[in-house]
Amino acid sequence: MQISNYETQRVLDLARELKKRRDEEKPVGSVADLAKKHGVDLSEVRKHAERLLMQEEDPARERRVRELAARVADGSYDITSEEIIDMAQRRAIADNSR
Repeated sequence: MQISNYETQRVLDLARELKKRRDEEKPVGSVADLAKKHGVDLSEVRKHAERLLMQEEDPARERRVRELAARVADGSYDITSEEIIDMAQRRAIADNSR
């Protein structure tokens, strides 16, 4: 997955804002308390989580993977080590934002 510098910056900005909010808020004792605090119905969350788990892969992602595999196979996928490092760093930031 390719993640733009803009999206990486958005994640970093959001992480800073969330940390600031967390530092200012009183912690909750349980998931149920957290859901109540934010007006979230846990049964609704379970329903959506189950639906998402049953979904198939994203067709756009599958197409992108096929396109990249074809480029690699025919030798037209040319990428520098710096680009690989940049992508890996952005992927790590995105993964840690979850």
